[in-house]
Amino acid sequence: MKIAYVSTYYPQQCGIATYTGHLIHGLRTVSPKLEMKVVAEKGASPFRQVRFEVVPCWDRNEDYVEPIISNTMDADVVHIQHEYGIYDFDDRLPMLLERLKASKKRTIITIHCVRPSQFCDRGMVDEDFVKRIAELADVVIVHLDSQKAVLERLGILSEKTHVIAHGTLLSNADKKISRARLKLPEECRIMLMFGFVKPYKCVHVGLEVLKEVRAEVEDAYLFIAGGLSPGASKKDRTYEQYLYKLIKELGLGDNVIFPNRFFPDAEIPFIFGASDVVLFPYYVEDLSASGPFHLAIGAKKPVIASRIPKFESLKNICDELLVLPSDTSGIAKTAIRIFTDTDFRQYVLDRTERYRSATSWAEIARRHLELYRRA
Repeated sequence: MKIAYVSTYYPQQCGIATYTGHLIHGLRTVSPKLEMKVVAEKGASPFRQVRFEVVPCWDRNEDYVEPIISNTMDADVVHIQHEYGIYDFDDRLPMLLERLKASKKRTIITIHCVRPSQFCDRGMVDEDFVKRIAELADVVIVHLDSQKAVLERLGILSEKTHVIAHGTLLSNADKKISRARLKLPEECRIMLMFGFVKPYKCVHVGLEVLKEVRAEVEDAYLFIAGGLSPGASKKDRTYEQYLYKLIKELGLGDNVIFPNRFFPDAEIPFIFGASDVVLFPYYVEDLSASGPFHLAIGAKKPVIASRIPKFESLKNICDELLVLPSDTSGIAKTAIRIFTDTDFRQYVLDRTERYRSATSWAEIARRHLELYRRA
């Protein structure tokens, strides 16, 4: 059996590229004889070895149907990783699925984000499009129960849609070694916010949380491990400047670590390894899983997140770690309890260990492999 993935891929700075890379690594671990091919967007690096190859051949800004069709002819199953920003809302992706169906290819599509129309500037466009591509695929994968519920409301059969959690990369980087490598203070409490700096991630809330936490935990720091994305908008850049201003206004210059740069994959285990608590005070209505959330879980770190669909999986660890969006005091008090209440912290760590094992990339790969075999 040969699987062709239609996706972005390394070294592109893209969450979907990273997701596909981890999934493939998991599959190669649990099924070494499985043949796989990434039919990648241009920008990925070509690669070939036994049972695995990467073929960069299409561009999101061009008509990508023919190049993808011609490079999936040798596959038994075609698995498309969908994200709105990659495929847009025109007829190309539906046409691709129709062509694959006509050629008798079994198609699976992972829909990473579902946007209800009431939260979209485009109105019904998002829902209509996601319904169309879900209907054309043979199998649909989503990461959250809330995503499946929307698809069922749109008329997609329940048995066609499979909820498979976002995978978790297990890491165990030593805290002392991690802090030395990243030149972070060795003896302190570090709260982490990770990823590209964007307004919806509410880094400003993290700064306000730090101000409140330091009233009781004087050695608390906030490590903002990220910077502007390659395609940062004017809004993103304005927000970045606002953060610098806020750090100064709150008098947090000595306790905020903000390198403002992209960190390569090799550094990620150390970033999470260096932290004590990871904050996700996001404010966004998209129904999608969070890769950074699973990185934090994989490093066995306590997570505090907004009570929004993106982090609904956190209830599997401890519902008390979900805080109403923008509830700065609630986030701060939860962080303080993790820092000061040994029993509570250990409860969270024990349940984090169980959840990270249940969603490891090896386990997620096994779930995918089962679907491929059925297809």
